[in-house]
Amino acid sequence: MNPRHGIPRRTGAVGLARRQFAADPWVSLGLALLVGTVALLLTAVPRGLVDIQSRQLVQEIGGLSAAQRDLRGDWQRTVVYGSTEDLTGDPAADGWAPLVEGAERIRAGQPEPLRSTLGPAQFLVRLTEDVGYAPPVESGYYAASLSLAVDPDLTEHVELVSGDWPELVVDTPDLGIPGPQTEPEEGAPEEEPDDAEPVPVLLLDDAADELLLEVGEEVQGLVVAGTYTPTNPDDPRWQHVDNGATMGTLYDPNRGESAYATAFLAPDNRGSIGPPASTRMRMWFPVLPAAITGSTGQVETLQAQVNGFLAEQHVVATADQMLDTQAAQVPLFTTDLTEALGRIVSQQRATASLLAVVAAGPLGVALAVAALGARLVVHRRRQSLAMTLARGASPAQLRRVIAGEGLLLGVPAAALGHLVASVLVPGPTTWWQWAVTAAVALVPPVALAASVDDASLQQRRSDLSPRSANRWRWVVELAVVALAGVATWRLLDRGARGDDAGRSGIDLLAAGTPVLIALAACVLTLRLYPLPLRALAASLRRRPALTPFLGASRALRDPAGGLVPALAVVLGTAIALVSAVLLSTVTRGAEVAAWEANGAAVRLNGPLLSDELRAEIQQIEGVAAVGGIGDTGATRDLVVDGEREAIRVWVAEPEVEEVYARSAPVPGLPPDFWRDEGIPAVVTLLGADDVVPEGATDVQVSRLGDAEVVGHRDQVPGVLVTGSGVLVDGERWEEAGGSMPDVRSTLVAVSDDASPTEVADAVTDLVGTGGVVTTVTTRLEAFEEAPVTAGLRQLFVGATVVSGLLTVLAVVVVQLMGSTARTALIATLRTLGLGARQTRALTAWELAPLLVTSLLVGTLLGLGVPWVLLRGLDLTGLTGGSAQPALSLDLPLLGAVLGAVVLTVLIAVTVSAWIAGRTNLAQALRVGEDR
Repeated sequence: MNPRHGIPRRTGAVGLARRQFAADPWVSLGLALLVGTVALLLTAVPRGLVDIQSRQLVQEIGGLSAAQRDLRGDWQRTVVYGSTEDLTGDPAADGWAPLVEGAERIRAGQPEPLRSTLGPAQFLVRLTEDVGYAPPVESGYYAASLSLAVDPDLTEHVELVSGDWPELVVDTPDLGIPGPQTEPEEGAPEEEPDDAEPVPVLLLDDAADELLLEVGEEVQGLVVAGTYTPTNPDDPRWQHVDNGATMGTLYDPNRGESAYATAFLAPDNRGSIGPPASTRMRMWFPVLPAAITGSTGQVETLQAQVNGFLAEQHVVATADQMLDTQAAQVPLFTTDLTEALGRIVSQQRATASLLAVVAAGPLGVALAVAALGARLVVHRRRQSLAMTLARGASPAQLRRVIAGEGLLLGVPAAALGHLVASVLVPGPTTWWQWAVTAAVALVPPVALAASVDDASLQQRRSDLSPRSANRWRWVVELAVVALAGVATWRLLDRGARGDDAGRSGIDLLAAGTPVLIALAACVLTLRLYPLPLRALAASLRRRPALTPFLGASRALRDPAGGLVPALAVVLGTAIALVSAVLLSTVTRGAEVAAWEANGAAVRLNGPLLSDELRAEIQQIEGVAAVGGIGDTGATRDLVVDGEREAIRVWVAEPEVEEVYARSAPVPGLPPDFWRDEGIPAVVTLLGADDVVPEGATDVQVSRLGDAEVVGHRDQVPGVLVTGSGVLVDGERWEEAGGSMPDVRSTLVAVSDDASPTEVADAVTDLVGTGGVVTTVTTRLEAFEEAPVTAGLRQLFVGATVVSGLLTVLAVVVVQLMGSTARTALIATLRTLGLGARQTRALTAWELAPLLVTSLLVGTLLGLGVPWVLLRGLDLTGLTGGSAQPALSLDLPLLGAVLGAVVLTVLIAVTVSAWIAGRTNLAQALRVGEDR
């Protein structure tokens, strides 16, 4: 027999899979591309989040002054001898050695990561008594004050400009303590004491120029030995040395400016210029922001370690080591770092949770498209798979073959996506990232194997109906709806339970609830959707037009994709609107928080708000009102129905009413608060509202007398309230016999046509370095420039774009899945005279009812999910406010986003209709397997 006509060799599973793939590779390759893209995003987004959090953390910690973030310890000490030589007679002895060694011992004993976060300790000693004098009139200062200080490391941080380094000059007192003083010989005449030698000091060169001091000039027992300039004026250590890098000034409206400078003694001085001196000792451990990573776990650990450090008692030097004082040196450590770390932890939790919420949408759409793609692969191979089954292959064999093909597609694609993400977004790779990539690689084999059930050539109708013959579908759908209800209830009830479920970083409840709600909405939609669709088909039946009726009937009797395309459109629409609503809510919340923190467009902290200073500020162009709120300083009694509670009383100047009125986002005080007649009105602050029950009528405040509570505020805009208290109108307080307390937080309202920045600059020029001027504009600019803000904006935009593209892809895949039956029908109808335009309209009518319904459901979800999230997800870490931001709907933004979503769906329908309109009549009407 001719070999050409012999029995063909048996084709194995590998050969069968290769032939099937080669016959139609494009859908399979598209599925692999989708898997690679999902793996890339799931790897890149968490790495990008860590990068954003790290940069935000460095900015937050770096934004604190060194005096705020460093672990600083202060204590009082009496120095009897100026140097160790005076005490021991040993010129080589180092009087700072016990303190330096003790500080390093404390730092080395801390656990990681705190130990690596702290730098070597630094020291500064200040004498409690300053040296004041009147500088020459030509200097322009009416008074000057020199603070005597000792910096043992001074020579390492300054450069000598003129003169010499100060020498150690100490008159050793005779106090009966062993020292280098000598006893006079018997019979020797008693010497007359010489005049005390002036103590040499080192001054800042700019301060000496401003005060008209020359090298060698004496001032109140001090002599200027030399002048210096800082080696690095921006070194954070100078923030611990007041007036060390720059000369300070303080403005007095009545007298002018006074100057403040630091005069450094010799570095080997212990803090005395002769007699025993009382000194203020300070040591600090510099905090290195770069040593803190963006990991939420490390930040929480570091916060706990810092709290533990502050709670412990640290002995820097024992009494035996301090020979002059004979007392242990125990500083009291404080820092603002713990509060900042707590704020960062809250911010990171909110960011990670929002990432999970927003990323869940595109991920759900991607999985839906992957499932549709797998079904499309099987659908396009339906004839060959059916023939394979008819020739003896079992369904299990087919599943293994097609699952193996899925592994060959998914594993390389997922690994490649992971590696590309690692290159694009550098950073540490954790084990769970590879685990996620492995799970993504398994999606194609699982989806393809599950789709083999559709490989039969038997044609079945799958009419949409509110009822289902498959009881397991009912079970699954009821489980989804029940889970969505429970998750929503738990999320809404979180505040009442006091549950902080986000401590692990990502809030899984907040991330999973929107997806469950979307699934439940899709389930309910598809259960109810057939009812109006059946009514629509019935109404179109009586009309003469064929295309609408036929399209609606096919959507009812032969729906392609079922739940999957609806889920894709619902999630895509919802995520776009959720992103827009959350972005506008966070932005608006940050704006309100900035106004509440500043209190007005411009705020001045520091100098006393006197009538003269108020008048000068009011003369600045653009200033509309000037007012302030002061703390009476004394603890008062709040008496409610005979029960007493200790509180603080804050008094608001009458001008504050106009200031708040001109600061639009700032919530004003109740109108009754400013009334001139009747019982004085008060507003409870912070925890004082717990003392006053609702409807209480018998309320008294010490000094004020009877009062009526007209409202409550946790914080007063522009003023930091640290405990329970009440706010009182200044005029009513003075009428009751009280005096207006000192106001050191001045709120400046700006006219509508004026620039807050220009007004702030004018106020700064007026007060010099004697006050700190802040504006709402600078706070909002800092928020806009923050890495976390830019990251969230990119996240929201990226999620919207990816969801939109995947939604288009889902609609196109659905159209391709129903293309065989639709092509046969269209070919027949075209032969009977149906036009090409009607053909495209038929495809649009098949897709339109489901897509319109999905758009409506997605819109409702997009507006409802943020409302749910705001009641269970703390966003104060992002806004910087003390209260949860209110839901903010930016209508122009929502309109633009919704319009973009509708346009995306229209593009998807148009593309599907265009593909359907290109039907080849001759090819479609041929009968046979090889057509």
